[in-house]
Amino acid sequence: MYSLRDYGNMISDVERFGAYSRAIGRVVRPGDTVAEIGSGPGVFALLACQAGAKKVYAIETQDIIHISREIAEANGFTDRISFAQGDSRRIQLPERVNVVVSDIRGALPLFGQAILTIEHARQNFLLPGGILVPQRDVLKAAVVETDYYSRIAAPWTKSVPSLDLSAALPLIFNSEFYHRNFNAEQLLTSPQAWYVLDYTVGATACASGKIEFRAVRGGIAHGVCVWFDAQLFEDIGYSTGPGTSDAGISGQLFLPWPEPVPISQGQDIWIGLHADLIGENYIWRWEGKLRANGSGSEHHFQQSTLQGANFTPQALRRRAADFVPMLSEEGRADRWLLQAMDGKASLEQIAQAASKQFPKIFPRWEDALRRAADLAAQFSR
Repeated sequence: MYSLRDYGNMISDVERFGAYSRAIGRVVRPGDTVAEIGSGPGVFALLACQAGAKKVYAIETQDIIHISREIAEANGFTDRISFAQGDSRRIQLPERVNVVVSDIRGALPLFGQAILTIEHARQNFLLPGGILVPQRDVLKAAVVETDYYSRIAAPWTKSVPSLDLSAALPLIFNSEFYHRNFNAEQLLTSPQAWYVLDYTVGATACASGKIEFRAVRGGIAHGVCVWFDAQLFEDIGYSTGPGTSDAGISGQLFLPWPEPVPISQGQDIWIGLHADLIGENYIWRWEGKLRANGSGSEHHFQQSTLQGANFTPQALRRRAADFVPMLSEEGRADRWLLQAMDGKASLEQIAQAASKQFPKIFPRWEDALRRAADLAAQFSR
């Protein structure tokens, strides 16, 4: 969930926001209908109105939509913007639209349900011949040299000299939760494209590619950085690659190797990248093959964020298709709370009763109230 400050940073990202502004100005014609998916504060909806749209459907899952309404009113566009809160895949528009605009990526387009959401909008919201913004995203990668690698490892190798904490390193180096802003000078190879997401014909939520790099300079290789180049419409786009703006949510994904490897100029490096959407999140796999500089040995890395997830055997067993689940006491308490939300009792009344029903889970009725409020925010209407 983004904060208002996060949205402010996105708006201040001159390259990204400027490209969207130009694309909307070129695509939207007077009299067009427009849908904005993941509207946030609704700024793109306002720009569509300025471009001449007669009707804009602004769809947002989070409560920032209430601020969007205030901003629309302040700019005099409430008569042309219709706001809807919820997942766009569960919302029916009263008409199909000429243009669908979205910027629901994270640091990469491979972010949650973003690609599936864009594909749903293409199939269900867009008129024949209508325009999607963005149209394509090209995923790119390069091998990188960075002192950030030692900062990742330091807590487990240097912070407590009297203890051996290195058992944590395989988990640390199989995590994809490293987003950085690298400089172009840190790249050891030229960037290469490894996958194209073409939203105009229907992009799939999973990505896979193999790349053969040749080192443009010698150095110490620490891993791979991944980013994307966006084509919003025709020649309008932007890049989130190394050396670009560090504003907003842009930046590169850093996939570290299990060990640093010295490489020399002209050395060949083979990389495989895979991103698979499992449920709400992506599982990344990355593989590398290269011959160590100055030795005859070959390095072959096979890594995965699944290896870095630190699942216990019990937790994995609970996800198996043949597992027969039984609700815990906490699960039974949640089920009871949901069943009590029948449109007749207040949250306080429900919480008071839940505390008596499940005293071990909710020693105080205020504890039950917090849980009931969370469930109500997610599931009530």
